[in-house]
Amino acid sequence: MRVRLDPRQWPGRVIPETDAEIDTAVEALCLRATWPDAHRAAVRRVVEPWFGEGWSVDALLAAVDRRPDGTRQGSPRNRDQVAHDFLRARLRSWWQGGARRARPPVAGMTLGAWWRINRRNARLTQPRAARPLSAAGTLAREQSRERVRARLKDPVERSRELARRRQEVLDSLLVPGQRVPTFDDARKLLADVRLPAHPVCSRCGCRQGVLPHAA
Repeated sequence: MRVRLDPRQWPGRVIPETDAEIDTAVEALCLRATWPDAHRAAVRRVVEPWFGEGWSVDALLAAVDRRPDGTRQGSPRNRDQVAHDFLRARLRSWWQGGARRARPPVAGMTLGAWWRINRRNARLTQPRAARPLSAAGTLAREQSRERVRARLKDPVERSRELARRRQEVLDSLLVPGQRVPTFDDARKLLADVRLPAHPVCSRCGCRQGVLPHAA
């Protein structure tokens, strides 16, 4: 399948097959690994056999970071290390007994399979075309819009609508199963409060007879 992709958009799980795909995947690998000084031809010579055995860019990056047992490979590449030599050294731990390459840590797919999945997902997620309303639906929509416009024009209706929304907010704060408190409930609470029998001075507000008794 001949599809020319920008290296920045190269799918990480795709296993490159053709020369053009391998060139694009190598460039994508260098970009994602932040190796701007990497010698692309030398990097290609290192990774091309791995691509031939089902490895992808995502699999190579995972192998550079961790060994097959999950342990970390070590610190990232520094400026003194040549990119393709660094890559070759990190991939050495993925040789099984020095005889063959291990299975890639990330499963890959062909570019054609990725393209079919991508198109299928695009079809599933694209918004569906709205069905035209019937005559009854169109009439109901227009009547609803007229009612909304009428409420917006009438200040009394706007005030009532605002009060209704506020009441809905207050009702939502109630504990489920409890009724709204009334003024009678407040009076009953005040009736249970016992006020002190000591007289209060009208000049300073203190309760007469309390301070001398305390002294």
